[in-house]
Amino acid sequence: MAAEATEPYDPYQGHSPTVTWFELFYDLVVVASVGLTNDVFLDRPTWQNAVLAAVTMAALAWVWFLTTLFNNLFPGQDLLRRALLLAQMAAIAIAGLAIDQDHGIDNRIGLLAYAAALAIVGALITWGARSTPRRVRLRVIGPIAIAAAICVVGAIDDHYRSGLYLVAALLVSMLPILLMQYSEWREESMIRLDHLRERLGLFVLIILGEGFAQLVSALHFLGTIPRADLFALLFVLSFAVWWIYFDGTFSDYTDLVHVRWRLTLLAHLTLIFGIVGTVDVLVLLAAGEATELGDEALAYFVICLSLVLLSFAALTFTAKGRLGVQGWLQLACGLLIVSIGLVLVPRDDTSTNAVILLSAAVVIGNAVIAVWADANERRHEWRSSLGVAFRGTHEPRTDREPPMA
Repeated sequence: MAAEATEPYDPYQGHSPTVTWFELFYDLVVVASVGLTNDVFLDRPTWQNAVLAAVTMAALAWVWFLTTLFNNLFPGQDLLRRALLLAQMAAIAIAGLAIDQDHGIDNRIGLLAYAAALAIVGALITWGARSTPRRVRLRVIGPIAIAAAICVVGAIDDHYRSGLYLVAALLVSMLPILLMQYSEWREESMIRLDHLRERLGLFVLIILGEGFAQLVSALHFLGTIPRADLFALLFVLSFAVWWIYFDGTFSDYTDLVHVRWRLTLLAHLTLIFGIVGTVDVLVLLAAGEATELGDEALAYFVICLSLVLLSFAALTFTAKGRLGVQGWLQLACGLLIVSIGLVLVPRDDTSTNAVILLSAAVVIGNAVIAVWADANERRHEWRSSLGVAFRGTHEPRTDREPPMA
């Protein structure tokens, strides 16, 4: 298994399908758990809960990335792998349920579940990398094992500082792998880039799909659609986000070899957090439940939506090596949305609706420009390559003998 993964990899070579059905099933379970993190803020909109939601989401997403990286480096379909991943899915779900401080599972159980999720991915990497040098295994498995131990200690601590232990475990496991070991895997061409790009794209796709599921579920119990305009806006806004991502940022023509993948991972993390927050607020507004949020609804909405645009600007840079027209526009519009929204908080419903509609129009406009800019770049590259090929076929030959006098 490991020998097969260490062969030189051609990112342009076709590998269909790159993502298995079991990996997709795994993504669905993780997304359901990640979606729970934002509900804590929606139930009690305080900045403390916003930070708690962000940390928990980052921790769950990091376990997802470690597991995705394992499947990427050491592909396989054996029964042991699937049994361990099923156990990890249950642990991730329990860890997600523990984020609610009032009605959820006890935080200690959540930390133990997160420790189990880390331990399982550590065991998987140990088994998959058994033919690699021992020092390489220790550089990956060591931080993961220490992070799991930190979570166990946090579950034993009687002072209820679970958040601090979770942050410590996240930093201990994340920094060594991203800063050191990841570079070695990339230099040795062990990472399947098309598989990694597809897994990230599916995660974004499922996150948005879960928002629609929440909307339909909320409206089903109401028996009506209180805000038909916001109901339609959620569809259009979600489509615009998908459009920017798949046709304006990580299109099929993206040169995966030159993508800055570590920065891409961090930008995906902020993108997912922004999408979840934006969609959840729109779902509550469309279902007529915005009164539960109070004046913080608009502030949270504009911060999350601006985070989406800023994340797209970062992804544009990581994918293309420069910001370009669409990147600078996304950066400017993200700052503009959060500035306008925070200035108008708190205001009446008219101001809230105006900011939401204006923000949606900005995102849709960004989608059109991003797709246009990406297509324009492809046309320019095609014409340049065509010109080079044309000049190459018409260059004067220098190997001919000179004409006789």
